[in-house]
Amino acid sequence: MQNSNLPAQHDLIPFENPLPSWGASQKATGKKLMITKEADSDLRRLNTYEKTLAYNAACTLVSEGGYGLGSAGFFKSPMFMRFKKFKGGVGLRYSSNPEMLIVNQVELKRELTDLDTPNNKQQMGLFEIKRESGMRWHETSSHEDVQELQKAWSRPVRVHRIGTEHVAINGMLNNLDKARWLMGVHMDTAYWEDYAKAYTLIHNPTRGWLPDFFECLQDKLGTSKLAQFVAVMLLESQQKGEKRKWTAHSQGGIILTRAVELVNQRGVRLEGQRVSIHAGGNDKERAESAFKQAGMTIDNITRDHPFDPVPNLAGGNNVSRSSIGHGLGNLGLVAGSSSPVETSPHTLPFLSAECSIRHLQMNGYHKKAEKLALQVMKDMDLV
Repeated sequence: MQNSNLPAQHDLIPFENPLPSWGASQKATGKKLMITKEADSDLRRLNTYEKTLAYNAACTLVSEGGYGLGSAGFFKSPMFMRFKKFKGGVGLRYSSNPEMLIVNQVELKRELTDLDTPNNKQQMGLFEIKRESGMRWHETSSHEDVQELQKAWSRPVRVHRIGTEHVAINGMLNNLDKARWLMGVHMDTAYWEDYAKAYTLIHNPTRGWLPDFFECLQDKLGTSKLAQFVAVMLLESQQKGEKRKWTAHSQGGIILTRAVELVNQRGVRLEGQRVSIHAGGNDKERAESAFKQAGMTIDNITRDHPFDPVPNLAGGNNVSRSSIGHGLGNLGLVAGSSSPVETSPHTLPFLSAECSIRHLQMNGYHKKAEKLALQVMKDMDLV
């Protein structure tokens, strides 16, 4: 739709759903939903999830008739320019008449998240992180090496789109600073031979133990906003023909599993996408079923420490009497802040029982080392 009296950037085109039938509101008034070419150009700079937020916000305006009480200019003439903010940081500047609603400007304003942002203010989003040193997590790593791992990955840079082959989703109780280096280590371990120079973190912000726990339940029983976000990122990658390697840790495994289930509900295949999960809180059979249905390549979703309570107990993958005992007995190493991170059966990628025993012994946890050694011998039918 064009008007020769207007500059080209003000020409109108239909505002179409970036993801047809994905949660789109119904246009109850029957008005056409249009957008200026200038606004559409700005919209194209956003990722598909952000575009969908803007589209659904516009559909909400149409369903209200475009003259909602919450819109500035309610008592003005029909084509008076209005502005309205929506959840998710979306703001639309628009005008409306009996035939159509016209979006003239799309704003996406969210509180900036960086390393200085308080934990309870951090927001989910995409962050590109680059390798800054050759330090890697391996069988012979020392305590000093682990400290250097935290410096091996750069400050995160907020991005609107995934621009790397590798993508990682962190678990619960990780602020951006911890997720930055820890997920770099998990990604690097999962795809060791790639020696990736950079990866994109899908940041799963923490709000503390209880809120994070209920968010885990949400994706086991329903769907969280972050799972929806990851699902759209998977779809966007597939639509663009971009093959990626997705690494998830802990709660990240729950999120990724639910996200792939959402993609499966749309009947979209994810062939060419690869997946690894470390110490996931997800049900492994459920995850494997979702990934296989989507056509993803499963590289490894069983990298778990035998005494890790998260995959065994929280994930429901091993709730035997001995597993419960070992899991509860190691909760202090998982959740405690005083023990060295390399002694945790959950935090860093599990490499081998021998490696874990060595770190426990080096840090004075001799009884725990003996229990793990005994379990290994039992598994090998040596005792």
